[in-house]
Amino acid sequence: MSKTFERYQLVLQNIPCHPDYVTSLELRQILLSKDLIDSTLDDKSQMKTVQRVINKVASDYYSVEIDTEKRPHQIKISQGQQHPINPAAMSSVLSLQIIEHEVLEMLPPTMRKEVSNLISTGKAERDKRIELWKERFCYAPIEFQLTSPSFDESLIDTIEQGILEKRLLKMKYRKRGSLHDEVYSVEPLGIALHGRSFYLLAVKENSQDYRTFAIHRITDMSLGFTVLKPHQNFSAKQYIEEHVPHFSGGQFTQVVLKINNYEGLHLIEETQLSECQSIVESDDEHTTIRAKIRDSLGFEWWLMKNANLVEVIEPLHIRAKVINNLTLALGKYQ
Repeated sequence: MSKTFERYQLVLQNIPCHPDYVTSLELRQILLSKDLIDSTLDDKSQMKTVQRVINKVASDYYSVEIDTEKRPHQIKISQGQQHPINPAAMSSVLSLQIIEHEVLEMLPPTMRKEVSNLISTGKAERDKRIELWKERFCYAPIEFQLTSPSFDESLIDTIEQGILEKRLLKMKYRKRGSLHDEVYSVEPLGIALHGRSFYLLAVKENSQDYRTFAIHRITDMSLGFTVLKPHQNFSAKQYIEEHVPHFSGGQFTQVVLKINNYEGLHLIEETQLSECQSIVESDDEHTTIRAKIRDSLGFEWWLMKNANLVEVIEPLHIRAKVINNLTLALGKYQ
């Protein structure tokens, strides 16, 4: 994350709504406290940097008002305007808690510090309704939370440089369970965060062999030569949805499930597997539904978690996979 972006976010977060205001001098102190301005520069140079950031924020958001007749300048969100990034009350608290539970704990220490800086203003907000919901709202993750694997954070910078400069990456990679490294030369295309692990999305040099590498299993990486025919466009989200079943992506398929009414009907009534879901038949004990889902590992895990309540009728290959998993699981306890 660049310092330019961090300065921009921190300034925007610290601009209060009318009738309160913040001065350019106060903004300078805030940026200095986060080491986002060079403290060795003289006051004039520091203020030039601050003013550039303020002007950029004001040009992006019409609601930002600068009173240049005051010395130092006073900056605020205009009367009647909502703050661009500080929604009030429960929505703000909800967002902050999700970020803290689902994002911060996934990140390595350096990244965690940077993201914490971006939400620090929201946590310090003294609005009465926000204070209320900080005490009365709790975000409870649905899944058991594993710890994040450690890795060399400089790998992210190298990958970013490779994507921007369209250069190959030379790397050593140790596959899961292996005792030896394998050497790869790849064109980096993107990064995915799945669970608490980061993955490099790449294509092997001089091929159309797309691969996904767990970054915490990369033991060495360096920049290589310029890619001769680089990818001009690549959507990480679209690629994962269409080609990576391990990340809850994969091809769409129709499933037919039989669900226990008493203990499991809430799974498909209160929430749905997808928007394309319909009831095939229903009696006093069971309800059978048809739904369109992605044939993914995420869906497989959901079926396993609810195997005592949900039976797969179709397709047969998913039913066979669940039966095999349950047989293997039962064997561990016999």
